Amino acid sequence: MHAAICLARSIAIAASLWAAPAYALATGGLIEYVQNTPRAAEAPVEPAAAQANSPEQIRKAQTELKRLDCLKGRIDGNLGPRTRKAVIDYRAMAKQPVVAQVDITDALIAELAERGDNYCRPARPFFGFGGRGGHFLPPFAPGARPAPVPDVTPKPAAAEEQN
Repeated sequence: MHAAICLARSIAIAASLWAAPAYALATGGLIEYVQNTPRAAEAPVEPAAAQANSPEQIRKAQTELKRLDCLKGRIDGNLGPRTRKAVIDYRAMAKQPVVAQVDITDALIAELAERGDNYCRPARPFFGFGGRGGHFLPPFAPGARPAPVPDVTPKPAAAEEQN
């Protein structure tokens, strides 16, 4: 008995899934329904142009700029002077033309995401010894020059040269 009820349910579900909807039969749109093509009156509305400078986009861009070491400070979701300067610095490092109006778009966020970490960090010398200054090098450091040796050879006296 239980198996017969399960079979009846399965048949009902299959029939409801395979049957054409009532609107397709009532309006004569069965061909459009089967071919999965929209009618002229029901043409899909194209989405509006992608919005720029939304707080969510700005926050994503700030996160990427912080990862690239272009943005100093915190991520706040506002397009302020720090964020604008960070985008300009990024464009300068990427050798792109700098524009006067900074817009945060999905394309810019995707471009930032493709770059490696610390992209905006200036290059460091390969060899170096700790410390910040660089004004003191140990005597045997690579690139260190030996201290000049003073010339201590005695000069002949003027009397000896005349003889």
